[in-house]
Amino acid sequence: MKISSKLAQNIVQSIKEIIQHEINFMNMEGIIIASTDPMRIGQQHEGALKVLKTKRSLSVKNDDEFKGTKKGINLPLYFEEEIIAVVGITGNPEDVSKYVHILTKMTEILIKEAYLQEVSFNTKENQRIIIENLLYNTQSTDFENVSYRDIYKYDVAIPRRVVQGMFLTDHAVDTALYKYLQKMVPDPSQTIFALNRNTLTILSTLTKPALLRLNLSAIQELVKNSFGLELVFGVGSVCTTSADSRKSFSEAQKSLMWAKNLLKVPIQFYEDLDLGILLLPELSGSAPLFESKILGRLSDKEKGDFMVLLKSYEKHNGSITRCANELFIHKNTLQYRLNSLYEKTGYNPRELHDYTILKLAFLIYEIGLRNR
Repeated sequence: MKISSKLAQNIVQSIKEIIQHEINFMNMEGIIIASTDPMRIGQQHEGALKVLKTKRSLSVKNDDEFKGTKKGINLPLYFEEEIIAVVGITGNPEDVSKYVHILTKMTEILIKEAYLQEVSFNTKENQRIIIENLLYNTQSTDFENVSYRDIYKYDVAIPRRVVQGMFLTDHAVDTALYKYLQKMVPDPSQTIFALNRNTLTILSTLTKPALLRLNLSAIQELVKNSFGLELVFGVGSVCTTSADSRKSFSEAQKSLMWAKNLLKVPIQFYEDLDLGILLLPELSGSAPLFESKILGRLSDKEKGDFMVLLKSYEKHNGSITRCANELFIHKNTLQYRLNSLYEKTGYNPRELHDYTILKLAFLIYEIGLRNR
C-alpha cells in the first residue's frame, strides 16, 4: 500500500496532538513526505533507509548521526505483514521511548482506516460503473467477454434480478445510508447496487420472489425508520446475460412506474403485472387518443369522481349496496351516477364489454394524471 503525502500529513498532525513531539513520516525511498516540522519535508532521511533495510527500529542519540536525522526513534510501519513506511518521533530516545507503542499503533490504525475508506470508495465506484455500463449504456459493455469479467470482477452468468427503487422524496446521497444498504443486500460479493439522489438500483442474487420481497421490505423498513425516507421498488425478471440484464432493467422500470403511480404498492414484480404490460408501452402512443375518445366529454372533476366510483364498483364486484356503503351515498344516488356515466360516455358500466372499455380509459387517464 502506497501512502500519499496528504494522508501521511494527516497522520503526523493527529499523533502530535496526543504526543506533543515532532513526528516525521518517511516513504519507501527514505524521503520525509510529511512532518509536523515543515522545514524537514522533502529531505532524505538516512535513518529511515536503515530501518527499511533492517526492518528494525532505530534510536538516534545525536542530531545528524545519520544524514538528515535528528535524535529520536524511528520505527517500521507494517500493513498486512509488509513494511510500507517509517515513522519517527523527535526527542531524546530515553524520553520518547514511552511513546513508541502508541505511535506505531495509532499510525497503523489510521492507515487501516484510510485503506478501508479507499476500498469502500473503489467498491462503490466499481459497482456504479458496472450498473452504468450494463444497464444504462446503449452501447453496452458485453460482460460475457472474459476481459471485462476480469476487470470488473462481475460474473453476469450468475442469476440475478434487476430491482429499481425510487425515493418518494429527494434526499442527499448519504454515506451512512450507503453503509446501511451494504449490510442489507444479500451476498455482497455478487449483489451490487448504486445509490443516487432519487433512485436505488440493485442487481440482486435473490431470484425467488418470496425471499427477494422479504429483503426489499426489510430495506424499506430500515430506510423509513432510520432516515425517514419512503422507497418503492419495481422488480424485473431473472437475468443471466448482458441482454437479459437490460431487459430485466426495463421491466423493473415499468413495474416501478405501475407500483408508484397506479397500484400504490411498495413492491411490484413484473411477472405480476397484468394490464400494466399492455398499457405501459402504449402511454406515449395510441393510448392517450383512446382515453380522449372515451372520456373526452367529461370535465377533469367528473373524471376524478367517476374514477373513484368505478374503482369501488369493481372492488365490490358490481354490488350496489356494498359500493354505496363504501362511498357513503344512497343506493339511488349510486344508480344515478352510473346512469350519468353511461349518458356522458356512451358506455354502460353495468355491461361487461363497456365496463372493460371504461376501466382501460380511466387507467390511462390516471397514469397520465400522475405523470403530469
